Amino acid sequence: MARVLFAAPMDDERRAAVAAMASGLLEPVILEELSAAQRDSAWAQADVLVCTGFASELPEDLPRRAPALRMVQTLVAGVDHVPFERIPPEAIVCSNAGAYNTSVAEHAMALLLAAAKDVPRRTEEIRRGTFDQEAPSKALRGSTLLVLGMGGIGTEVARLARAFGMAVLGIARADRPYEFADEIGTLADLERFAGRADAVVIALPLTRETEGLVDRRVLRALRPDAILVNIARGKIIVEDDLYEHLRAHPGFRAALDVWWTYPKGKEGRPFRRPFHDLPNVVMTPHVAFANPGQRGLAMEAALANVLRFLRGERPLHVVDRSDYVGTPATGR
Repeated sequence: MARVLFAAPMDDERRAAVAAMASGLLEPVILEELSAAQRDSAWAQADVLVCTGFASELPEDLPRRAPALRMVQTLVAGVDHVPFERIPPEAIVCSNAGAYNTSVAEHAMALLLAAAKDVPRRTEEIRRGTFDQEAPSKALRGSTLLVLGMGGIGTEVARLARAFGMAVLGIARADRPYEFADEIGTLADLERFAGRADAVVIALPLTRETEGLVDRRVLRALRPDAILVNIARGKIIVEDDLYEHLRAHPGFRAALDVWWTYPKGKEGRPFRRPFHDLPNVVMTPHVAFANPGQRGLAMEAALANVLRFLRGERPLHVVDRSDYVGTPATGR
């Protein structure tokens, strides 16, 4: 029976998912339950590693310590943080794309609505004693949403936007029809599509190709009163360019859940430029995934993929390492 080593922190939700799915199909080994003396043997016998993908869970000498390792399955959707150089080249790496579609897409729509209706500003006005019933807001119905990235999360965002009566433009790797998009283009069409959008939701992975994708040229192509929502990765947007654009265009709004830098604890701000001084920014602390039960659902999705691999089937969401390592991509 295949031995699956769990290097991620294991709370009750994750443990319950393992207990429900692993019985008789794989041998689960939870690293945090083992003594230091037992861990060497656990690594040496592991066929599959389940982890979040952060460097703290992947020893620098992983190829030597885990010679039998055939698969690394992450619990998170994005893999831009994974130290691929530590993973044996013969082991496949799979992301957990799809596990967070509902929670992250819902949060994207919450940010979009909060920015369109200026909810934070109206809340602060009432706290200060201002009750302005003539304050304007933006309608979603009849407007156009541009979704950057038509994977699972982007497709769910498009579906929800359609329910609000929005037209949907999509940017995807493949220029093919998508069920909830009215029109699809590739990254080559980004600036052209940006000029037609009332709002943009970024749902792309952070790769060599997409880092810094949304720069001053893309921002200038957007309408001066557009809304930019980011629930993907902060570094897809050029921080300085967005800050200066928001300062120069007070009708433009950004709604951000992901950031360029992260405080080590719960104190601090996740940026270099003073976005907190700008009135046209809605901010949340990278919590789009944080729904009750989500950690268990993510573990279930990860284990389903592990079981697919152990049955000899091709697993889902196999990562192309060349998207993340090697010579930096040219262009934006």
